[in-house]
Amino acid sequence: MKCLRIVPRFSTSVLAIRNENIVHSGQSCRSLSSSQAKYRDKNKIYNANLSVVAHLESDWIQPKAKRGMPIISPSQEFTESLRKSLVSLYKEEVEHFSIYYPAGLKLDRFLKSRTLPLEGVLLRRKEKMIQDILAKEFQDAEDPQSYLQDQQRISDYNKREEKLREIHINRWVPVKFDKNCAFAYLLARSSAEYAVLESIFAELKYQEPEFKAKSFFDYGSGVGTGFWATCKVFGKPTESYCVDTSSDMNDLARNIILKGEEDKSLPIGINFRLHTPSTTSFKYDLVLSAYSLMEKKSAKERLELIFKLWSRVEENGCLVLVELGTNAGFQIISEARDFLLQMGDENMDIIGPCPQKLPCPRYNTDNVPCNFMAKYRMFEIDFFKKSQVHQELYSYLTIKKGRRSRRELPRLVEEPTRNKMHYICRVCTSNGTLQEVKVDKRLDKELHTFCKTLHWGDQMPVSLDIPLSEETRTPAYEVPVGENTQHENSVENARVEPEEEANKL
Repeated sequence: MKCLRIVPRFSTSVLAIRNENIVHSGQSCRSLSSSQAKYRDKNKIYNANLSVVAHLESDWIQPKAKRGMPIISPSQEFTESLRKSLVSLYKEEVEHFSIYYPAGLKLDRFLKSRTLPLEGVLLRRKEKMIQDILAKEFQDAEDPQSYLQDQQRISDYNKREEKLREIHINRWVPVKFDKNCAFAYLLARSSAEYAVLESIFAELKYQEPEFKAKSFFDYGSGVGTGFWATCKVFGKPTESYCVDTSSDMNDLARNIILKGEEDKSLPIGINFRLHTPSTTSFKYDLVLSAYSLMEKKSAKERLELIFKLWSRVEENGCLVLVELGTNAGFQIISEARDFLLQMGDENMDIIGPCPQKLPCPRYNTDNVPCNFMAKYRMFEIDFFKKSQVHQELYSYLTIKKGRRSRRELPRLVEEPTRNKMHYICRVCTSNGTLQEVKVDKRLDKELHTFCKTLHWGDQMPVSLDIPLSEETRTPAYEVPVGENTQHENSVENARVEPEEEANKL
């Protein structure tokens, strides 16, 4: 099996894998791509023709320290532990940060460009397409068999077939995290991941005030961002079990926790392992899988892992799944959501981001991923001298093995827009629809003023009077007939491109 390995040199480079319009097997025909934005009819997607009346509920308002979207930096304890470990253990690596960081940025771009591996019927369609292309290119001989008997021709045929498979099929490549790659990941990705996880955990803490993460299980722990985010939001767990298949990642995370003191052992209750335990008898209050499901090579492996993680959740505990806010990341979260809901466990509620357990309206009626934004700053270490603000898109699912404590409220799926007299808020509702809510300053000045504090991903503390009709129960979105509906990242249930477009690839 091929693996992508990052080896920083003075001419560091990562394989630049070009996005292909790859399709993935599924039950229905649909397209999910940022390139389809020009085909989106937002009036139809968000049911803008309905006269929706929003009533502000003061008791549901979530207090905020600032009006703007929060900018998250790694916690002071995390930063201090990293700084001490770099000084005492990794002096040689610090000298090469100027090499590791560009390598990490290239790795970040690669991770965000990856597509899901093809499976099933669409894999067979791609293979057939390749055979058709080869037959067309090598049909100049009267007898194809005699044509291929020539060794040079056979070599040309095999090379061309290998090239076509690389372009159209072998788009997914796992990443092998060695020591160099671990440092590149630490510098370029860990601050963003920490900001995302802290945002999700803070939302979970608000939604479930009584929830305590006394025990914590982290699959794909990496450099330990999940552990530090948990400590910041919920306090230090009494039991933390971190699993990562890379020993170099585990060593780096362990040394950061120990602040570079090699002669000390880990505090009691913190464990690092290369593989998950075979038994699921021990349950955890908080189970996390962040940016790890993409490393599985098939949907079967992903769903098996999700089932094992769910079986480790304690009663009234929570499972948190996080992926990149790309098309492929949203596809993984969507299939995980459907799988967990189809398990038929009635004692289960979605904490975020969905305000309902109905089919996802974004997945069924739109062609862009459901993602959210986190703003963050890098570590406060000497290498990062400028405190620039960065942005990270992510898709996630927080699901509780029990009933939720607070009422389900509409959630903003886009940043609110404003004109002279109105705020336009586009939300996902508890009815299982996407809805546009217009807040008129002349009709409801209090709600209009409150909308100044709302941002993409926030809950909107309102009750909505939505006219019920057959259209609102089953909103529809159709891509114009005859238009090319190819997409940049492979997702399940994607639309198959026309044969003439496939031949152009």
